[in-house]
Amino acid sequence: MRQLIPALLLLTLLVPAAAAVEVPVTRAQFVAALWNWAGALPGTGVQPFSDVPAHASWAPAVGWAHDQGLIQGTGGLLFTPDRPITREEAAILLRRYAASVGRDVTFPEIARCNDYEDISPWADDSLYWAAGTGLMDWSEGGRLNPQGTLSQTQLTAILSRLSP
Repeated sequence: MRQLIPALLLLTLLVPAAAAVEVPVTRAQFVAALWNWAGALPGTGVQPFSDVPAHASWAPAVGWAHDQGLIQGTGGLLFTPDRPITREEAAILLRRYAASVGRDVTFPEIARCNDYEDISPWADDSLYWAAGTGLMDWSEGGRLNPQGTLSQTQLTAILSRLSP
């Protein structure tokens, strides 16, 4: 029994820490949150992606985002809904959404980040725009962390900053 006590104590200390770790937001969750924030506007009802089940609660959001030109998928008629969204993908969706509602999406003049070489060419301006406008926070050490994911807390902060 005495040997079991240290193991139980260690487990007790680790469980709250593990519970505090946030699960990354998926591509479907991000699009659904943006859709809800925009007023859950109806789309055409046409689903262009083969991996989006019609019965999924987030399917109308994906259809709307496609109708609006916000998403193009991941290739091969796939949306890959369960994959965590990267910061650069989120930045592109945010910038496209901002442009669709008439917001200024010009490239802000900001300093280069320490990880600019990690940004995909198709996401460069959008990631700098999202950071420069304050929608997305910089990561530690002057990094944009383009391949990093978003937590639910970060998504909530982004949407609160996106206010009309």
